[in-house]
Amino acid sequence: METNGKEGRLAEGKEQLTQERIEGYLSYLSGKGRSRSSLESYRRILLGLYEYLPEEKSIGNKTGPEWKAYLKNQGFSAATVDNRMSAWNSFMQYLGHREWQMEDFCREKGNIQPELSRTEYLRLLSAAKHLGKEKAYLLIKTLGGAGMRIQEIPQLTVEAVEKGVVELEYHNSRQKRRLHIPEGLQKELLNYTRREGILEGAVFQSPDGEAMARSSINYQINSVCRDARVDESKATPRCLWKMYQSTYMRIKESISILIDQAYQRIVEDEQMSVGWTE
Repeated sequence: METNGKEGRLAEGKEQLTQERIEGYLSYLSGKGRSRSSLESYRRILLGLYEYLPEEKSIGNKTGPEWKAYLKNQGFSAATVDNRMSAWNSFMQYLGHREWQMEDFCREKGNIQPELSRTEYLRLLSAAKHLGKEKAYLLIKTLGGAGMRIQEIPQLTVEAVEKGVVELEYHNSRQKRRLHIPEGLQKELLNYTRREGILEGAVFQSPDGEAMARSSINYQINSVCRDARVDESKATPRCLWKMYQSTYMRIKESISILIDQAYQRIVEDEQMSVGWTE
């Protein structure tokens, strides 16, 4: 992993954090194929770290634990703190200080993560519809109904919706998958883009025309929680994805059982016709 060498060194065991070094790290990530929304997320997190640091803006082996404690005292959720620590670890690796990385995240091993039920998912959709929050409605349906991951949202373009198929790439194009957009959602997305005047590019855009950042997506989904009577910890892109996967697997298992039963009937019929009898 690349580092910034000796640049910005202070006393023994200390490094100086500058906005230039943050931008250098973001350029490095960009070269690795990270999406614009991912880069914006890292920038926001690291600038938050920069603002947290005292005047000399120095970091060392105690900075990670101290920042983590500060975030927890500020009332941030465990998932948010873990997200910040993940960014810290990645940045430390880039700087060549793996010994400063954090190992103990907030989520204890074995803890059961919240699960969103299909009923709660429908309540989120109903609440968004009742409140007139079309973008929140479509995001919830795209993530939970079509099974798209949050990092794939920028790849959902007007052109892909018109075709009804999204060709998704991730991990620097090393992995690909094809996602078919359900017909009902396809019509709703096309109606939305036409009304909003979005003729090309990402379907879900920020006011400046760029693909929506993850934080904005999370905000949209969480904005309907109270009216939907769904806990905020469940109304996340991750929980929507898990719900989609669980539903899909239950259907797949049911089909598998039907296939087994059908095959057993064939075998039994064959046994009656040509089975060896004494």
